Amino acid sequence: MKRNLLSMSVLFVSLFGAAQPLLAQAPQQAHLAAAAVFAPDPAEQVHAAARMLRTNDLAGLAKVLLPPAQLQVMRGAYEMKRNERTTDADRAQFAEGIAKVMAPDAVEKLMAEIEPRLVEARPQAPGALMMGLGALQVAITSPQTELSADQRVALQSALPGIQRWASTTDFLSSKSVRQALTLITQAARNTGVSNLDQLKMLSFEEVLARAGNVLAASKKALGIYGLDLDAIAGSMQVQVLANDGQNARVRATFTVFDAPISSEHDLVLVDGRWYGKKALAHWQIHSEAQG
Repeated sequence: MKRNLLSMSVLFVSLFGAAQPLLAQAPQQAHLAAAAVFAPDPAEQVHAAARMLRTNDLAGLAKVLLPPAQLQVMRGAYEMKRNERTTDADRAQFAEGIAKVMAPDAVEKLMAEIEPRLVEARPQAPGALMMGLGALQVAITSPQTELSADQRVALQSALPGIQRWASTTDFLSSKSVRQALTLITQAARNTGVSNLDQLKMLSFEEVLARAGNVLAASKKALGIYGLDLDAIAGSMQVQVLANDGQNARVRATFTVFDAPISSEHDLVLVDGRWYGKKALAHWQIHSEAQG
């Protein structure tokens, strides 16, 4: 009996010793698991960015993509320029630039500049198209290009659609260019900003709100050439590959030319929201350079 009890004691001590590393890790793993549970869903935030793009909400998109500190830096930079003294030379320069897209005859003047370039480019278009598609095929198959295996497969599956779109779209059509310019110039007029003093009366958020109308017109202009950015954004599916409550990795998949195109992104949790790791690093370097 004593021998059995001693053997059981030795066995218990051995098992307890072997379990020590696991027991030491348990609180940390529990903390990470809890953090992942209570952290916001990174997939939902990526979907939110797509919704903002579809609704042309640039102010909302900026909040989704930029941490509060960086957004405040941008707002502060705008306010600094806004409060600078406005000279007559500043007004004249702004008026000259904005007249190119807001004057009543803006489309006619722009077409007068563009049309000769269209005429010059048309004979070269078939050869340029073949070279472009060939370069894309090389990029897909060459081991020297920085594409993952999944990206190569996705682009290969999209290539027939890309070829069909590029071959059937007249990018040099004067009619299409005129339609696109008409959309953009009308959107510029709809902002209600025709001089520098009017622009300086707007807050940072108001500028973004009015710029959203120009974004909407630009998307319609792309639609003339067979690109529907809203449909592409609406097709997005997001898969969370990893999430420890502080760092996450997601795969976003879009349908482009009837083929799924995927890319993976690393996210970091900052102030309760997820942001792109590369974007955060860029902003940090930019802030240090400014400092």
